[in-house]
Amino acid sequence: MCGIFKRGSAALARTACIIGILALGRSAWAQTAQENVAVCTSASAQLPAMTYEEQVQDLANPACRTSPLDSIKFIPLGKDENYYLSFGFWIRERGEYASNPNWSDHPPGNVYQMQRYFLHTDVHLGERFRFFGELATSLVDGRNGGPRPSLDGEKMYVHQGFVDLGLWKSGRDSLALRAGRQEIAFGSQNLVSTRDGRNIRRSVDGARLTWVKGDWTVDLLAVRPTLEKADYFDNPPNHSQSFWAAYAVHPFRFLPRGNIDLYYMGLDNKSVAFDGKGTGREQRETIGTRLWGTTEHWDYNDEFTFQWGWFRSGDIRAWAVSTEHGYRLEQAPLSPRFGLKAVASSGDRNPSSRNVGTFNSIYEQGPYFSYAELFARRNLVALQPSADLKLTKTVSLKFNPAFFWRESTSDGLYSVGNAVIVPGSKSNARFIASQASAQLRWRMTRNLTWFTEYEHFFAGDFLKQSTPGKSINYWTGWLDIRF
Repeated sequence: MCGIFKRGSAALARTACIIGILALGRSAWAQTAQENVAVCTSASAQLPAMTYEEQVQDLANPACRTSPLDSIKFIPLGKDENYYLSFGFWIRERGEYASNPNWSDHPPGNVYQMQRYFLHTDVHLGERFRFFGELATSLVDGRNGGPRPSLDGEKMYVHQGFVDLGLWKSGRDSLALRAGRQEIAFGSQNLVSTRDGRNIRRSVDGARLTWVKGDWTVDLLAVRPTLEKADYFDNPPNHSQSFWAAYAVHPFRFLPRGNIDLYYMGLDNKSVAFDGKGTGREQRETIGTRLWGTTEHWDYNDEFTFQWGWFRSGDIRAWAVSTEHGYRLEQAPLSPRFGLKAVASSGDRNPSSRNVGTFNSIYEQGPYFSYAELFARRNLVALQPSADLKLTKTVSLKFNPAFFWRESTSDGLYSVGNAVIVPGSKSNARFIASQASAQLRWRMTRNLTWFTEYEHFFAGDFLKQSTPGKSINYWTGWLDIRF
């Protein structure tokens, strides 16, 4: 029935139809499930950030099924609950607006619509074999200037397709290999992320070896990112980039409820641009550590990174520090959390030198400060206080203004996609901009979430002297439907 609507404005009607089916079905099935007593952990848990991480084995128990669609979430392939087939989908209907893109009124900003559709299948044959496949479509309608390459529009593509092989298991210890196309994210996603803020999420081709031994979890990775082209099934691996990494996580008992991440990453990029130095090949090595944890009232997340390597005939030396601390008052009205995020990433000191001092944030999460994603964490110093309020059990409101400076006045601003968007040579000013922003999130059900953000971006001296210097009003809002 939902398929009778045409593309375009009828996308909202299509979405409403799907919501109605989910809501009616869940209401009827929930009443039946309440008549039984069962431990159904997956039904009460929040859906994970990656579709392949969802656990559905509880649905082998009929008492845990609260929707008619649960029958396709767990299709048994034998008496053992570890043999099963699962289907699922993720729909995001989104609107976005940005006045004065690139701090200019040419082209003028406008409101436009985006849609993102994922459909996945997951086959488990015991604890040693798994296949996961995911098709995707990303659409954008009405954006002035057209879709942004690799970010907005791709008609249909294979987003994920990998095999998991359990190589060894002894109690809680294990060794597993994942090979194929997959999403990856490490730590707080400062350097490796899924890029969920854009209409096309990031995927990579390659292999990942995961070793769990006691309290240690160690990942070894060798991949290439995919090329996101607009046509059907046209996203081959990007042979101009190679990425490899070792990432380890372990409890760190010297800090309250602490954990430590230790990592090494390598990147070979055949074409990357730096302000004042042109475009060329770079090979960059990265080492770092992350200290993080959550106590009764405090949470903390501190990361320290150093990079070295070469760009063309010059050397690379770069660094970054990011910290975020928060304090929660769970028993106070609105259960507020007050936080402060501070970031510093190096910029280049001498454009005429062959050497490079600009930090490379690699595959960072774009919405680090806001979903506007106006620039990357390169040559940047930023402060962002925040206040999170729980208006109800399902509705939260967050205020997160921010202030931005250049780390080096000899270097420019960069996009998340490695481009130089504002050269540093036109101004000696350090202050880039400030923003006032707010985010509202409504978790209607486990499967339905509404999110919206508004931001006003005040251009500072650097942007006023280097660009037309227009301030930006930005808004985005979306409805996530996941099952």
